Amino acid sequence: MIVRATAVLVLAAALSAGCGGAKKNDLSGKPPDAATRARLAQSYLGANRVPEALAELEEAIKLEPSNAVLRSFHGQVLLIAGRYPEAEAALKRALELDPHMTDAHNNLGVVYDRMGRKADAEAEFKRTLSDPVYPTPEKVHFNLGRLYVSQGRDEEALKHFRTAVEIDPRYYGAHFELASLLDRTGKLQEAVREYEVALPDYRSDGKYHYQLGFAYFRMGNTDKAAEHLRRAIDVSPGSEAAAKADELLRTLP
Repeated sequence: MIVRATAVLVLAAALSAGCGGAKKNDLSGKPPDAATRARLAQSYLGANRVPEALAELEEAIKLEPSNAVLRSFHGQVLLIAGRYPEAEAALKRALELDPHMTDAHNNLGVVYDRMGRKADAEAEFKRTLSDPVYPTPEKVHFNLGRLYVSQGRDEEALKHFRTAVEIDPRYYGAHFELASLLDRTGKLQEAVREYEVALPDYRSDGKYHYQLGFAYFRMGNTDKAAEHLRRAIDVSPGSEAAAKADELLRTLP
């Protein structure tokens, strides 16, 4: 899922393995098995058809109620749907079935963050990081950074954003969040460097180009400022970022 200014969900992996293996489609007329329904749910989710994804997962869970992977995936889709209490219950059930399902802890942290339960969210993210073999710790550091920004804990947020990009230098969403925080705290030169690193994922993002253009403006680099302010207008006409960019452009020589 998209990583712009939002917490990172980790979608359930190996659905077919977790659901007993998918069978090839046949003409027997038998209803789909759990693995097939899970894959259908994943396809619906990819097409942003969240209600259909949830319906397929609910049918899959009826077939395999003790499947922790299905429960975890269900929790994630409920979170995407904004059904936070239900997402919490689903993820907790996944962890009851498989206490070692670390992804569920990360996603439960996202749920708690969205619910405003900041201390619970922090505890879940830290629990995720305590797993020494967790494959994507950079995403958890990103989530902690976002959490700390929301609490005004800027120095802790900086630490976690920096750790995220050290682990994965191509984690452009984390570079953008790091740049935004550096920008807000007056570290303009470093902020500009981080904005530029984030460019591959933000070429068509008006907010990104406005923020970078405004940073260049404050540094006195009017040519680069104008370049990005015009780009903000081009890629997101009619947006708030475009309106701000147009206003700032009128002040340039």
